[in-house]
Amino acid sequence: MTASRIVLLRHGQTDFNLQRRFQGHIDKPLNEAGRSQAAGAAGVLVSRLCEPSAEVGIVTAETMPVDDNGGVRIICSPLGRACETARILLRVFDIAGYPAEGPFADERLTERFYGTFEGKTYEEIARDQPEAYAQYRAEGECEIAEVERSEAVGARFRDAVLEAAAGCRSDQSLIVVSHGSAIARGVVSLLGLDPADFNGLRGVDNCHWSELVPVGVSTAKSAARTGWRLASHNIGAREDILGA
Repeated sequence: MTASRIVLLRHGQTDFNLQRRFQGHIDKPLNEAGRSQAAGAAGVLVSRLCEPSAEVGIVTAETMPVDDNGGVRIICSPLGRACETARILLRVFDIAGYPAEGPFADERLTERFYGTFEGKTYEEIARDQPEAYAQYRAEGECEIAEVERSEAVGARFRDAVLEAAAGCRSDQSLIVVSHGSAIARGVVSLLGLDPADFNGLRGVDNCHWSELVPVGVSTAKSAARTGWRLASHNIGAREDILGA
């Protein structure tokens, strides 16, 4: 058994997001805008996962939104901003009468650890840690500042998602509520690529999401290694919100 679809949703907005600060493991709560974003995203997901497809263009078994009655299973990062977003989703699904399980927290879905960058803006890091700033801007990694390696983030995220998906029924969708950097690196890892080498996906915006569908035909290509293919990336209820 495996989930029929995986939805990877970033949490709602926090004050650190507005201030463009590295958040990482710092446990900042949602602000009011973030709570509103979460409710809006939940409403879109209820419609997308419950109602027949209204897509224009080529629709296949892999790209069609799920229209099953098995409901959703929600897992999340244990950080407060992700947990609260997940609880808002659960409440909206319950009100809509769509079966929902969770949310279940998993430490492996926690945001990337940004070491000595956490709590600071790019400008503050450039001023106070110029050597670390230069390394991070050049490589996307920074041993000097003790930033968690991209491949480590991707691997733990991938393992948590695959484990949860395998525990779902085939008529259930899995919703994973996590963080921008963790999701971006997790998606790359779920596609069978190395996030330390591949930097072709931008992070997702607050309360935007990416969707993965099962690989329909076994091939030698990278996605077949984990069994999932990217169906959409960084979609959501609104586009006029803070970027990644």
